Amino acid sequence: MQRGFSGGNAGLEEEVMAERINIEQLRKYAPNNPMLAFSPVNTGSPMQDWCSHLALNPLRRRELEEFAILGDVVVRIADELEPEALDRVRIMSLEYAMKVLDDETDAKEFVKCVKAIASPDAGQYEFEQIAAYYYGEIRRRGVSEVLMEMGLLGMQLEAVTATVSDREIHFEESNSTEQKLSVADQRRVKEVARNRKPLPPRCPNFDDEMQAVLRRVGRQKISRMIFDDFADFYLDAGDKSIEDLDRDFTTFEQLEQFDENGLIGITMSSSQRSVVVFDLDCEIDADCLPGESRELYAQIPKLFVGHSLGGGAVQEGRRMINCAGWSMPSRHPFSDQEFEEWMALSLDRIYDRKVIRSARRIYSFGKRNDIEILVDQEINPDFEEMQYAASVLRLLWQKQYSDFHLRSLRHDTYQETYLAIRGTTDTADVADLKKKAYADFKDQKKLSLKEFTALNTVAKSQEVRLKDQCSKEARQWLRKVESATPGQIRFLKFALYNDAEVKAFKRQEKQKLWDAVRAREAELKNVSVRTNRLIQTSLITQPSVQRKHVQVIPSA
Repeated sequence: MQRGFSGGNAGLEEEVMAERINIEQLRKYAPNNPMLAFSPVNTGSPMQDWCSHLALNPLRRRELEEFAILGDVVVRIADELEPEALDRVRIMSLEYAMKVLDDETDAKEFVKCVKAIASPDAGQYEFEQIAAYYYGEIRRRGVSEVLMEMGLLGMQLEAVTATVSDREIHFEESNSTEQKLSVADQRRVKEVARNRKPLPPRCPNFDDEMQAVLRRVGRQKISRMIFDDFADFYLDAGDKSIEDLDRDFTTFEQLEQFDENGLIGITMSSSQRSVVVFDLDCEIDADCLPGESRELYAQIPKLFVGHSLGGGAVQEGRRMINCAGWSMPSRHPFSDQEFEEWMALSLDRIYDRKVIRSARRIYSFGKRNDIEILVDQEINPDFEEMQYAASVLRLLWQKQYSDFHLRSLRHDTYQETYLAIRGTTDTADVADLKKKAYADFKDQKKLSLKEFTALNTVAKSQEVRLKDQCSKEARQWLRKVESATPGQIRFLKFALYNDAEVKAFKRQEKQKLWDAVRAREAELKNVSVRTNRLIQTSLITQPSVQRKHVQVIPSA
């Protein structure tokens, strides 16, 4: 098994990450951060470091053995013909399920339900956890109850993750017929072919120049040869058999690879590839900050977006940067330089402790002419912690740029439209804002296509939010509709057009009333049809008449 860390490699990567964030400070303030699991301590003994690191991270042993760190990401070496994640889970095999459940049908249903419950991009670990949990539930509660619960949960989760093509029940395909040209079009095509201009004449000068260039390119010579001793040894056929040559070729491919920075620490063959499974930068959050500076994280999104959402924080930050100050600072978002100045001033306010440290200095003026001087220095004992907090805040600020929505909120038009959509309580207002956003995109050129698409998605989600919102008066009308007779339905339909109270309702409430009216009409129609059928049946069917037979017995 290929280990992801070697002694020298781990030290190199830790030094690279230390340039961006202090690992020792991170270990102090966020000991459970996943980044620390992929940053083993380098004491000069690779095996001892590896064993002690595994002892400190027992729950991540599998990840540490299978994955490797490469810069700011963690990668996994995958084969080109690697089996699916489900096929690598032994407890998900049909043989194992039959062994546990003692029935082939239940085993197939169990595997099918686990597939439905897991996400479409689930890995081997997720399948193992789900299967192990439900195996335990089956042992405690029984097969039938657990399988029914798994089936219902799988149906709900599949409905969420199903694509449009998966939801299609029936579709038809037909071959498109070849379009035939009309008589006029055929005449026009012939006319164009007859009047087509001839090809331009050949250019002797250009052709000769091109031939001269090709001749010069074709006469290049190799100035020196670079020989590879490993290739000469492993790839030389010589007297080797097919098996020996195949083994040597595999060994040559699995040699450790290098780049301009030194050893990477990953061995791959030509049939393997690296898959990114973990991004270390994504694990830097507010929990990594010291307690005193954690309150600054809440201000970063406001300073980043500015305008209406963070205008107050932006103005206060600019007043702090410019003590003389403006009477009314701008509400535009912070630039990177302004953020650096604001961060430095904020951290100076938090870490304002100063101590006097005595230092002994020796000045040498030649042989036997040394002078010892005691000096007092004013230092900040929390300087290292302040530098660590600054590096974390700087990374959190840069992460804001990776979010498309936050990056778009820096634009005044996008932010105003977004806030207006989220603040509406009527779907009619949402429709008007969608039209305004389209005008800003198409005519005014204030929005890009991506921003308009995002706002359109926000509008649709807002319509779904408002769909079930209903006022007290609208609920009273809904109760009237649900218990209305055919005559009352006609009156209510007239009232929906002319009543002043109904006109004051919001669009989603009116739509809900009309849907209730249509549903009530269909219900009353079905009741009327069933009643008519019963009446017709009773009229056609004649009641059976009981005939009485009288027996006359003559007297003797």
